[in-house]
Amino acid sequence: MEGPRIYSQELYDRLIHWRITMRVVVTGGSGKAGSAIIPDLLEHGHDVLSVDTAPRDGSTPFMRANVTDFGQTLSVLNGADWVIHMAAIPSPVFNPPEVVFSTNTVSTWNVLQAAEVLGITKLVLASSVNAVGLVFSRETVPPQYLPIDEEHPTRAEDSYSLSKLVGEEIADGFCRKNPMQIASLRFHGLRRDDDLKEFRASPEMDPLPGAKSLWGYLRLYDAARACRMALEADWEGHEAFFLNASDTTLGLPTEEAVAAAYPGVPLSKPLPGFQAAIDCSKAQRFFGWESTGSWRDM
Repeated sequence: MEGPRIYSQELYDRLIHWRITMRVVVTGGSGKAGSAIIPDLLEHGHDVLSVDTAPRDGSTPFMRANVTDFGQTLSVLNGADWVIHMAAIPSPVFNPPEVVFSTNTVSTWNVLQAAEVLGITKLVLASSVNAVGLVFSRETVPPQYLPIDEEHPTRAEDSYSLSKLVGEEIADGFCRKNPMQIASLRFHGLRRDDDLKEFRASPEMDPLPGAKSLWGYLRLYDAARACRMALEADWEGHEAFFLNASDTTLGLPTEEAVAAAYPGVPLSKPLPGFQAAIDCSKAQRFFGWESTGSWRDM
């Protein structure tokens, strides 16, 4: 497969100068992620339509729709150049499992089917680190190696994690029959900067309670950047990407944490200092994304 092509800084500057505008539909625009994604898109000169079941505020064009209904989905995506699909039930905790699974998978199917009908070829989907089975698994299962990357096998078992894994499979299917570019972004523990200050005030020193999560987190600001940058890049087909901060939530070194929580799990590469146990280098290769900042600097 031909490698990804990332806009050069020169071309990026010219795009901004010329005010070339894309019309971007953000499903779930009233949610936590949408609160950062939409301002980032607007700041970079794009037109945005927020789609949700209720508006967040009156500053962004908004259409009320439930994307589990195909007709409504087709209507709100009509005229879009790009789509960022964030609408989902974000955990298996507060809803029956069948509702979580069906809502998340049907909405993803509807968005991709509508994109196919309308000829929309660039989309970002909200996946999750849990597509490989982590936080919501019944037991703490040691990973096969650390840091985990996109090649790590999945052990998803709960309704939410399976819905994200199936969403990625749906994306694969649509790309087999259409010239689409789809990025499934595996977000992890989205945090506002104000929330991160809590880590600094009281750093985690015991690695066992957070072992299922691999002590990961992601700045909301960085999640928003990733959505836009994935759309600005160019490749063929569907790709999944882990997105995580470059460090952990812990106040002790990562290799010490791994030895305590997952003795015997091999390291595919060293994890010096507080380096994250999740490898996000694929996102850097494909669309130039790297995390910015740390709770240690807040």
